[in-house]
Amino acid sequence: MSDEAIRQFLARYGRALSEGDLAVISDSWEPPALVLADEATMPVDELGEVQAFFSQAVEWYRAQGLMATRPTLGALQRLGERLVAVDVAWSAVDADGVEKSRERSHYILRRGVDDRYRIKVALTVVEPTG
Repeated sequence: MSDEAIRQFLARYGRALSEGDLAVISDSWEPPALVLADEATMPVDELGEVQAFFSQAVEWYRAQGLMATRPTLGALQRLGERLVAVDVAWSAVDADGVEKSRERSHYILRRGVDDRYRIKVALTVVEPTG
């Protein structure tokens, strides 16, 4: 398990998010998976659910004028031989490359028998206010 393989996974995932490539986005997940947020817990039982969610998310980002997202790998913790927890800062930019928003995510990734990482758990990290 190399940090470089994780960076490559995140770069590929970020490109797919930026391009709206639903096939690559869904291939980046390994059902059963779980999305955790303050508002809800969403089990992901099949890749079609990933595609449906991200097709709406891509439309929303485009409507906000956001054209690309770039990941920056933060903390990384190895949880086992095939599991790793990572913190990622996602920077969303407009058509001119100007950062318009930033969010942080925490993922648990699992390296499959094909040696590729996929998301098992996704959590958006809310920054404290005030």
